[in-house]
Amino acid sequence: MKTLRAISFDLDDTLWAIWPVIDRAEKTLHDHICKTFPRIGETHGAGDLRLQRTEIYEQRPDLAHDLTELRRLSFELLLERHGYDPEASHDLIERFLDLRHDVTLYPDVVPALVRLSDRFPLVALSNGNADISRLGIAQYFQGQISARTAGVKKPNAAIFAMACDLLSAKPSEVLHVGDHPVEDVVGAQQAGLKGAWVNRAEATWSQETAPHLVVEDLTQLADLLDQIE
Repeated sequence: MKTLRAISFDLDDTLWAIWPVIDRAEKTLHDHICKTFPRIGETHGAGDLRLQRTEIYEQRPDLAHDLTELRRLSFELLLERHGYDPEASHDLIERFLDLRHDVTLYPDVVPALVRLSDRFPLVALSNGNADISRLGIAQYFQGQISARTAGVKKPNAAIFAMACDLLSAKPSEVLHVGDHPVEDVVGAQQAGLKGAWVNRAEATWSQETAPHLVVEDLTQLADLLDQIE
């Protein structure tokens, strides 16, 4: 780790718990749909919004990297099937994105980002559609790369290469930090980066290649990097 010059961070389930956010967003959006498009509400519950997105995901593997467009298309299909203007899908996706950004950061996140950004350039690197500029944490990062803008998603090596380019660092000089064993840790390592596993759930590591670091939270990460340096 003595060659470490920069850090990339996953977002969902690394800096906040994502599924409570998505569950709440889908329920709130469903309430709006029931009022605005009652024929949909008569036959679809909140859980059907996710099922609809899964259906589109299976039909459009070419959009696997673009969760925003996949969900918008799922709204479009739902509207068309019930005789509504499919253009309303654009309003629905904007409402969903507003709700999707109503996250609660883990308590260790901001203090750790303050410490780490004082020592290293940081970038956000996510398969999801969270925008750090809407979350009050953009000041800690030099930039952000999403699967949507990259055209590929983790663990594809190309998205990690883009992060290294943004950081002006060699892959061997970058530590990627994330919660997903394959998409974050193994993907980063196969792309030549170092991989840190944020294991908040005390899960068991199941991959052949071990992470460079395993931490329970970002406070522990910052402490370990202090010791290594």
